[in-house]
Amino acid sequence: MGRMAEILLARVREPARPERLVVVKRMHRQLAADREYVKMFVDEARIAMTLRHPNVVEVYESGEDDGQFYIAMEYLHGHDLRGVLSEMARRQIPMRLANALAITRAVCRGLDYTHERTDASGELLGIVHRDVSPHNVILTYGGRVKLVDFGIAKTSIQGSRTRTGILKGKVAYMSPEQAMGEALDRRSDVFCIGILLWEMTTGHWLYRRKSELETLKAVVEHDAPLPSTVTPSYPRELEDIVMKTLARKRDDRWATAGELGEALTAFAKQRRLDLRPSAISVLMATTFVEEVAAWQAAKAEGLTLGDHLASEGNDEPPSVPVLSDQDSSNPFSSEDLPTTVVWPQQAAPTQPPHWWQWRPPQWERLQRRLQRRWLIAGVVVALGAALWLASELFHHDATPAVGDTPAVQPSSPPAPTDQPPPMPTPGPGGETRTPAESRPAPTSPHGGS
Repeated sequence: MGRMAEILLARVREPARPERLVVVKRMHRQLAADREYVKMFVDEARIAMTLRHPNVVEVYESGEDDGQFYIAMEYLHGHDLRGVLSEMARRQIPMRLANALAITRAVCRGLDYTHERTDASGELLGIVHRDVSPHNVILTYGGRVKLVDFGIAKTSIQGSRTRTGILKGKVAYMSPEQAMGEALDRRSDVFCIGILLWEMTTGHWLYRRKSELETLKAVVEHDAPLPSTVTPSYPRELEDIVMKTLARKRDDRWATAGELGEALTAFAKQRRLDLRPSAISVLMATTFVEEVAAWQAAKAEGLTLGDHLASEGNDEPPSVPVLSDQDSSNPFSSEDLPTTVVWPQQAAPTQPPHWWQWRPPQWERLQRRLQRRWLIAGVVVALGAALWLASELFHHDATPAVGDTPAVQPSSPPAPTDQPPPMPTPGPGGETRTPAESRPAPTSPHGGS
């Protein structure tokens, strides 16, 4: 229930077509007499019914029933970004950089589409959302990201005009020119996207203070601090993108939301980050485990989404935004805090090689080939050494050992010779001696004979 309208969930049953769920935003009956509120409500319907984009909520019809104005739009089964961040903080689930970039890029695409909308003559409608905040970004369990609530959007076709000095939107997510009540263009929405991106990638509030007055003063007077002052590991390339988005002067910002989205896509491609919807679907399933499990169980039983929501007693499903000019809940709840951020691990920067460290372009491939060849050569050498050792062992076994030498057979007597035997010689005393006996006796070293 909002200040301008109440939100209802309805079923649409048509012959030969599956049941469809729609959200009905119905203006409070007591406000129908206020022409200003009626004009704002009609303007929202007029703007929203011209938009057909995957990242913008689809409006089916609008009209009046029994004095009450209504708008019928698609039902989004999920939660708004504010609720997602709050639940992640409660469960201590970190926000991954890829998810933050995927959500921001989807918002950029949806806003770029609305900014570029033209009338039948080709003139720009000049749509400015003016309320790009976590409350108006819906994440579905299927991984879709949708921008909702064009209730205070500014366009050239609207019948009501905002009076000078009247602020519309959430103060913590305003551009400086919006906070000062100046004329707005699409670059105001670009600034608001920057606030979302800064908060999701740092895990801290940017401009939110204890009171709306302090918050408004911070938006008007203070430049956004560098994200690296909060998160030292913040990538420099992403920081440049964020700070250009949050430039205080409009001419210094990205000219369009499309340009910002392209810059984020290029950064994600460089870092190889997955920005597909499946990653957001995993995030939702991790954050809202019980709700996803209950819905899976209901589908297994053959229940439709409408029956499941009715059985759960969801009179106001969490994915249905309170489409009002101000949020009725406490905007400074301590539980509604941005979650922490997990950065992908990056390799440490390497210094360029010196001239003596230069390697040819095909060095890695050449190095692998040389390694294979050295391996083959090593195997060949090892086999050769093994064969040589085996042959040496075989030769050693074939040679007889010393102890195994056969005994020497007795030789035959020497053959007779024709030489006569040696003649005896006379000794000193006249006795006869043979040559062997004629040798002098050895002298003892101690003397005597």
